[in-house]
Amino acid sequence: MSEKVAAHYTHGNLMADILARLDEAGLDAEHLTVDDLAPLDHLHGRGRQATEEMIDKLAPTPGMHVIDIGCGVGGPARFLAAKRGCRVTGVDLTAEFIAVANELAARTGLTDVCTFRQADALALPFGDATFDAGYTQNVSMSVPDKAKFFREAFRVLKPGAKFFAGEVAQGPGGEVLYPVPWAMSAEISHLTAPEETRAILEGAGFKALEMTDSHDAAMAYNRASRERIQSEGMPVLTPLVILAERARERMQNSARNVEQKRVIPVEFLCLKP
Repeated sequence: MSEKVAAHYTHGNLMADILARLDEAGLDAEHLTVDDLAPLDHLHGRGRQATEEMIDKLAPTPGMHVIDIGCGVGGPARFLAAKRGCRVTGVDLTAEFIAVANELAARTGLTDVCTFRQADALALPFGDATFDAGYTQNVSMSVPDKAKFFREAFRVLKPGAKFFAGEVAQGPGGEVLYPVPWAMSAEISHLTAPEETRAILEGAGFKALEMTDSHDAAMAYNRASRERIQSEGMPVLTPLVILAERARERMQNSARNVEQKRVIPVEFLCLKP
């Protein structure tokens, strides 16, 4: 299953495509900032807005070591390091994502505080109680064994650490419309209802401090995005470059699934006692 997930996300020529888009946008690819990259490198619902909310909830302090599980091309990790002075280690199953994440860290001058490595989230290559905080954003819908996924997250966090899980949960509105960003078909899509996800987190040892249904926020974000495209046209920098195959269809289906409550965006703020 992990090979199929990695294959799903592998682009094949991602860094070259990103560089082409940056050039089209008039940016100097040798001297980038996290704000330059933000329109394209936060590959989850509500983009940078959701990342900023996540960071506010984690409330990290400078010097903390944070783990990003399922880091993609590293946008949130670089953003957190740049804005809050943290050291961030990102892991992802997709080797191409890790190569791009490390190159973009170099181009933003963040290699000293951002490290990215290819790894399976079900067997994290870190010792117990390594990290001061952690998060995952729109990752576990590709993971059939969520219990093991969250147990590993729990294991590598220090006692007293906060953990944020941004989830795409199964909603009451019916079967998911495919393809979507995380899956071309139901074969590699593994959603659980919000309360079931909460039970899995608590079963892994976490204390769930908050559970937030962000359906309305997602609806507002999607509506604003459509209105902006209608008035200004499609932006040059967008996560579509990362999704590549049938990208617009996948994003449109994602929005429809939220609108019809086939999926529910939900966020958990947890504590490792």
